[in-house]
Amino acid sequence: MMHRVFVRTIVAIVLLATRANGTPILGLNPSVQVVSSGAMVSVDLTISGLGDAVAPSLSTFDVDIFFDPTVVTFANVIFGDSLLGDQLDLFGLGSLTSFDGSVPGLLNLFELSFDDPLDLDELQAGSFTLATITFLSGSPGKSSLDLSVNALGDSFGDPLTATVSNGSVRAVPLPDTLQLLLAALLCLGVARKIQGGTK
Repeated sequence: MMHRVFVRTIVAIVLLATRANGTPILGLNPSVQVVSSGAMVSVDLTISGLGDAVAPSLSTFDVDIFFDPTVVTFANVIFGDSLLGDQLDLFGLGSLTSFDGSVPGLLNLFELSFDDPLDLDELQAGSFTLATITFLSGSPGKSSLDLSVNALGDSFGDPLTATVSNGSVRAVPLPDTLQLLLAALLCLGVARKIQGGTK
């Protein structure tokens, strides 16, 4: 009986260690978007591959996002996951957040958790959204969204390495006035034909 309990304990430890040793992935979701010029577009900065309620967890990040300012411009950022809440602020006690979009084509995002390392390891999800960034699409064209990691820290602030997955936004021209007018006339003609057929 003792032998069986010992074997189960060893298997559990090996499984937890295997789960915890994967390389996290930092990325943008959706990775590719096509939007009309002048439209707002939102992109989630996500992390996955952390331990789910087990180390490693994340306590800090400092990343740069590079983009083409002639195609998209930075509008706003909201830190945290819309469904799970801010996973670097598990109890709502606050975290240190900052962003800087003052340089055209560059956005810096930073967050530092004030939560206890053991709470982060035991309660943080394995995958979540770090921040949702909103851009305004400008002139037609394609802008890559390139992530650069300045720092990632585990629950104790020790360096954490991650694979980076970039993205892009393509802005397409809005339909011109003549196309909109022709579409409206076509819809009006179809509506009249349907109305005439029901009498």
